[in-house]
Amino acid sequence: MVHEVRYDATNEVGVLAFKNHFLLVDVEPIAQQVKEILADKPYRQLVVVMSDEHDIENRETREKTAEALSNLTIANIGFVGGNAASRMVARVLIKTGIVKLNGEFFKKYEDAIEWLKSKR
Repeated sequence: MVHEVRYDATNEVGVLAFKNHFLLVDVEPIAQQVKEILADKPYRQLVVVMSDEHDIENRETREKTAEALSNLTIANIGFVGGNAASRMVARVLIKTGIVKLNGEFFKKYEDAIEWLKSKR
């Protein structure tokens, strides 16, 4: 797995940064890492940093990712970056309630952090 999963202690949020295309085989290891870094933390919030150059493999990968995030009981997710197609699909899934996540999209990491802090 080439993606970065870490805890931003300054802002008290988990961070997932895509470093390549996001594949179905990445879902479980990333979900486990997010679970571990958020264990016993005061906020169950996540920033997902997406590159314009990287995509999610397919529909099954998106569905499994949404399921994994829902099972982790993430309170809020700030999505940073991403290509137009990925943002559109995610917005539709979130806004229609198909995916049970409270998420918003931002151009900058700092804007995502500010929004997440406002949700506390």
